[in-house]
Amino acid sequence: MHPSLTPTIRANLLAPILDALSAQGHDTVALLRRHALPFADPIDPYQLISLAKYVAFFGQAALFLEDPFLGLRLGLRFRPELLGPLGFMFQASADLRLALQQLSSYGVWQSGTRLELLAGELTADYIYQIDNPLLRPRRQDAEYSLASICSLIRNLLGEKWAPVEVHFEHASFRGAPGAARAYAEAFHAPVFFGQNLNRLVIRQSDLRRAGVSSDRSMLPFMERHLHDLARESREPESFSPQVNYLIARRLGLGPLSLPAIAGELGLSSRSFQRRLAEERTTFRRLVRDQRRSIAETLTKNRSTTVTSVAHTVGYAETAVLSRAFKSWTGSSPRSFARATRVQR
Repeated sequence: MHPSLTPTIRANLLAPILDALSAQGHDTVALLRRHALPFADPIDPYQLISLAKYVAFFGQAALFLEDPFLGLRLGLRFRPELLGPLGFMFQASADLRLALQQLSSYGVWQSGTRLELLAGELTADYIYQIDNPLLRPRRQDAEYSLASICSLIRNLLGEKWAPVEVHFEHASFRGAPGAARAYAEAFHAPVFFGQNLNRLVIRQSDLRRAGVSSDRSMLPFMERHLHDLARESREPESFSPQVNYLIARRLGLGPLSLPAIAGELGLSSRSFQRRLAEERTTFRRLVRDQRRSIAETLTKNRSTTVTSVAHTVGYAETAVLSRAFKSWTGSSPRSFARATRVQR
């Protein structure tokens, strides 16, 4: 990948993690150095850092703190101020739909990620998804992000707000002590794991609800600032992440075909293949990588069956998954799971 296309995140989003580590007496500078992250005091909040390094650092912090639900805990305390002008614009929005659209419109805080509101008849999905399917494990980031969005919405609509459902791409961690309580406190809604996408399912009626804030006097200034930031950080978006996103949305829901994905992007099959060839990849390779990444992640969980993994990644039979797993890892799904658990 070209350096200019390396996904990034603003350094100020490290602050909650660093505060949690400092509160327990950990040497944050040493940890930041280890992950090749900025360690100046204070850190420039607008500095761009590697998204992959941030995700890895988040996972390491949870291990250091012996807190498997660090992301959920920090997400519960998330406040709009951490997003600077974008947080102000979210809170000043006329209703929830506009607030979520504002959050999705400005890719200045995190790149290489999809934030999208997809409306249905009675509900809407608000999706959070890192484009690169191989950037794993990323459970802490996903749980932190959805819990943070819930906190933002509660700041806008009131503390009693809750989604209809919550979906995570990673496997369940409910076996850990306190798991049920942690998810209940964060979402007040049913939580489903092993899904194709991370998403909040939101009532359509909630999208029309007005926010409690009426102070919109600063909106023009905040919009100008965000436009300036977007212009400074704007990068040519590579094509394959867009395809990865559509593959993830369709995986397990029916047959995946190149013409269908190309058509969704408004391209002919030939143009679609040419765009991927320019980035030295193919549709077949992207589908394979998505399936492998999701399958390996889910197989590591003791409560996940081979049959459910096969269906999640779009295989009708477990035998097909087993053959694919053999080609990916050299072992069967069960052998891979056992070996992974021994290494932990």
